Amino acid sequence: MIRLLCWGGLLISAVAGANPISTRPPVELNISSGLEPVCFYADQRYSKGALITVGEQLFICEREKSFEQNGRLSWHPFPLKEEGRP
Repeated sequence: MIRLLCWGGLLISAVAGANPISTRPPVELNISSGLEPVCFYADQRYSKGALITVGEQLFICEREKSFEQNGRLSWHPFPLKEEGRP
């Protein structure tokens, strides 16, 4: 009985003396989000090379200015292959 009381006293003192540790949930940062240029159409984001159809015309999301490497993107008409042409 005395042993049981000793263990109980140690357990209570260990729990009472423990410092609570609070942790916060990890924060995920998507660094690339919003930094790369995109094209927008109908409230949707499209990356470089994306194709959309407006009416019967295809458009491709490409660099706005051909000499810029990291410039803005914009929609450009995508040439369709005509019949008889490769």
